[in-house]
Amino acid sequence: MKQTTKEIGLHILKTGRQASIIFLILILLLGTDLLWAAGRKIEKIIFSKVRFEGETELSQIINSKKNGLYEPRLVKLDRLLLTNYFKNYGFLNVQVRDSVVLNRRTNKVRLYFLIRTGPRFYLNKVLLKGVHDIPLKKLKPALKPLKIGAPFNEDAINTSIHALENIYYNSGKPYVQIRTQYLFEQDSLISVYFNIHENATVYIKDIQYSGMQLVQKFCIRRELEIKPGDIYNRQALNKSQQNLYATGLFRYVRFTLEPETQDSTQAVLKIFVQEKKAHWVGFRLGIAHDQDIYYGNKLELTLQGGHRNLFGTGRSISLFITPSFYYNFEKNKIYNPDNQATLIYVEPWIFATRTPGVFKISFSQYRPVYSAHFDIYRTSFDLDKRYEKGTELKAGFSARLVKLLKEGTIDTTQINPLDVNKNAVYALSFFWKRDKRKNIFNPQDGSYTDVSMSFSYSRGKNEAGNFEINRYLTLISSWQRYQPFRPKVLGFPRWHFTFATRLKAGAILEPVPNKSIPFDDRFFAGGATTVRGYHEQMLGPAFSYDANGKIKQAAGGKALFLANAELRIPLFWFVVLETFIDSGNVWAELRDVNPLQIKVTGGFGLAFITPLGPIRIDYGHLITKDKYAPTNYAIHAGLYFAF
Repeated sequence: MKQTTKEIGLHILKTGRQASIIFLILILLLGTDLLWAAGRKIEKIIFSKVRFEGETELSQIINSKKNGLYEPRLVKLDRLLLTNYFKNYGFLNVQVRDSVVLNRRTNKVRLYFLIRTGPRFYLNKVLLKGVHDIPLKKLKPALKPLKIGAPFNEDAINTSIHALENIYYNSGKPYVQIRTQYLFEQDSLISVYFNIHENATVYIKDIQYSGMQLVQKFCIRRELEIKPGDIYNRQALNKSQQNLYATGLFRYVRFTLEPETQDSTQAVLKIFVQEKKAHWVGFRLGIAHDQDIYYGNKLELTLQGGHRNLFGTGRSISLFITPSFYYNFEKNKIYNPDNQATLIYVEPWIFATRTPGVFKISFSQYRPVYSAHFDIYRTSFDLDKRYEKGTELKAGFSARLVKLLKEGTIDTTQINPLDVNKNAVYALSFFWKRDKRKNIFNPQDGSYTDVSMSFSYSRGKNEAGNFEINRYLTLISSWQRYQPFRPKVLGFPRWHFTFATRLKAGAILEPVPNKSIPFDDRFFAGGATTVRGYHEQMLGPAFSYDANGKIKQAAGGKALFLANAELRIPLFWFVVLETFIDSGNVWAELRDVNPLQIKVTGGFGLAFITPLGPIRIDYGHLITKDKYAPTNYAIHAGLYFAF
């Protein structure tokens, strides 16, 4: 006997219900040990089979995990997460139940989830009602998440509601009301109606300030993106609040809008602030590497303090004093190889725009044990302009003067004489960047691009001891990309990987080639942030070698190339596994650049995500041979990722 399509469908539906009932009875009968299950480990998580397959593994949605502890409260949350997941794919009547079975042999539990999806609903049409003051053309972009004919998704509805509200809030309508109405049609179709009550258009009649004790009113007023007489705009208010926090003057900023009692179209904007203390002091302890003075690391102690609000104008001044200490194991003695003092003054507004000007002056004492002593004087002035979407532009002028104090032979095993002999260096620099990363400390998507250019003038002695003047142009550019992806490896649920890549190149151009470049302005590579596997700055031209012909002191060069690729795999909690391939080199002259000389290293490491940023330990090993490298591997420790 032939069956009609309807009869077949009823038979399948009946069979599916019977299977669900049997599955439910089974897990209920086996789940009598529920009270004993709490706190025990989960041996296995089992989901009833459903015909729908989404983009995410069900085991990735829930918080309960295999080999984790069974927690009834967590399972209750898991049911809600699974329910919302299926609802977002159009299964509005989905039902999720759970049960647990105790395995007395292993003393572990099995967690069962019974899922009945029910019918699937699709979006039929979307209509807007009550629109009068705002053009429909302006509102349509808010409806982009809603795809006609796609499975009904309530999250997309809420996203469109928020987008519509933002359009109204930024168009002078802070009291708009939006409600949705669903109309079910033909059993599986849903039409959505947005009922909009626009209410009055509001203008800012006045702005009032309170909470200031030291900060003058104009410091707040100039940071505002809105002024009296303007139409209400929430985006402008949010940006104004960000501007005020960015000054560093305030601990708390709150905006409130009070409507006029006699006129609903007028309102008073009230700004309340809590100021930070104007004076501040602190200290910092760290380890630095400075191969110009000796080989190895030194301990630095920085004492710092300043005033962030001079005369209530938002101007700031700060002082940093940094002595360093070096322990000589051969002499069993502690030395003070160098001391630095830096004074920084910040003018927050230049040319009546939000462009900070930073004036810096510093003095450094270098007192090597076995060589001549010298002082370095530095001064600089920089302008920093930040634009929307992570774009920043900097321009500045700097000068560096070196004064040799103790006459005599410079010990070339301790100091590079080129750094001392270049007794005057002046530079005009420009820097541009675009940062599209959502998280700069632990980037998982987006990109970062920068370009810098500086014109320099140096005066001093060259390697032959002759007086020399040099003019040169330094160009540097880098591009970094962070690509998230979720592969399924060896049958395990999808992993949250991040694939990070970087390209960086630099060149120093001279109108008269082959002149010497000040040591500080040269390119260096090798180490925790460039090519891992090489020790710090030990890749490229050398200034001196040891008795075995291994590089002892890097000389730097005029050309740089770096290419890095790193795969970041979250293991558990705050631990991330890194595996990487680094490559690059430095060449003494531009004419020496040879792609065949690019060195390649590989390795792995662990990064620990902390509130201060990732703390990582990497092991790098040389893939291409390098007879000048002191070792064929290196272990690196650092704060933040390599790039």
